[in-house]
Amino acid sequence: MPINIKSILKLLLSLTLTVVFLWAAFRNVELTLLWNTMKQADLFWLLACVFLFLLAVLPRAWRWQILLKPVAPNVSLWRICIATLIAYAGNNVFPRAGEIARVMEVKRESDSSLSAILATVLVERLIDLIALLTLFGAVLFTLRQEIGRVFPWMEGLALFAFGASMVLLVLFGLLSAYGDRTLATVEKMVGKLSQKLAEKLVEILKALFQGLGSVRGTSGYSGILLSSIVLNFIYVLATYVIFLSFNFSTHQLGFQDALVVMVVSTIGIIIPTPGGTGTYHYFCSQALHRLYEIPLAEALAFATVVHGIVFITYLIAGGPGLLRLLFRQKLTTRI
Repeated sequence: MPINIKSILKLLLSLTLTVVFLWAAFRNVELTLLWNTMKQADLFWLLACVFLFLLAVLPRAWRWQILLKPVAPNVSLWRICIATLIAYAGNNVFPRAGEIARVMEVKRESDSSLSAILATVLVERLIDLIALLTLFGAVLFTLRQEIGRVFPWMEGLALFAFGASMVLLVLFGLLSAYGDRTLATVEKMVGKLSQKLAEKLVEILKALFQGLGSVRGTSGYSGILLSSIVLNFIYVLATYVIFLSFNFSTHQLGFQDALVVMVVSTIGIIIPTPGGTGTYHYFCSQALHRLYEIPLAEALAFATVVHGIVFITYLIAGGPGLLRLLFRQKLTTRI
């Protein structure tokens, strides 16, 4: 088997980021105090959080099913849920590997091409990005001074996030309504600067256009909007439930604060580390500690518990499917 240098470099970068952020998060915390704080968490609310994270699979799978209709109309919601869990488990092991794994799982139930299914994944990632950028811009606009004090670099990022979300929304709408004409216009405009860049950009946009096949009617737009709202609501609710587990109500943290912590913490998920390890711990604990003055040990205990619940829950729920998929692919390759 040939050695893929690019993949090795990506893995090394991912592991390096994990180690750096874990060190930054844990370096000023006594581990004994951290462990004692974690043991005080209310088990009932922790189990409720497990339920919510599993429940979140449904709106994500439903949204993907809407996007898959033109290319894989016969794939059941249950199969898409399994594929989504496999993706989560895969991403826990290697960043973004789960996206390829879920495409392979859906391919088993459909005659569609891998590129067509992958295009829908690309669109779904774009929808996630738009939702995150919109929430990110709103949170930073609302708490501009507080977040600017803790994360001074985020103020510029907020302006970029708002602008980028607007551009992506416009691009999303144009591709959905005027796909071919939009592609021709983009190729002509960008081609004046660089024909090579224009060709590459159009290739990406063609994949987006292919994945947008189902989003050309009221039902498609409303379904995607509703599923995205429900999905993010569940994530915020899960964060709030862990607030209850750690009795953060004594710090007067409510549902709006859970939204802020969830959005800031998501930055750690975007950075390519296995399952957000290290990066999530850092951004989540810093948001709690420096924005809301939660003691660092409690803040880091919170981040560790949330990350642990997500990591273990999805690894247990999606791991067997991932192993089955890998074994089947290996067997097929041998045959």
